[in-house]
Amino acid sequence: MATKDYEVGYKKPPKERQFGQPNGNKRREGFWDIEASARFKLEQMLKLSEAELRSLAQNADAPLFERKLATCIAKGQWKEIEGMMNQVYGQPKQKIETTVTAPKPLVDLSERKKNGE
Repeated sequence: MATKDYEVGYKKPPKERQFGQPNGNKRREGFWDIEASARFKLEQMLKLSEAELRSLAQNADAPLFERKLATCIAKGQWKEIEGMMNQVYGQPKQKIETTVTAPKPLVDLSERKKNGE
């Protein structure tokens, strides 16, 4: 089905198979489910009210991660929340300052004479 304007070959798929076409590559095919990720759940949990958090923490059918997170947020257990957020988002950048001082020589070499003079 190649026309004179377009030739099918290496890195040149047929027009109907190109990205965005009905027979082409599908969007979001084979990717991980965003709504099942810990990051998405954490962001949704931050939108809940205190009453919703308490009811979620007591729901035995809810996943353990969501129950634990709801409990920590409701009780204000900031150390545990920080640990969970670091697991989800990664450690925040930390600034480390280093100072290097030149060591003082034991012998003053500026007054030393050459070749034993």
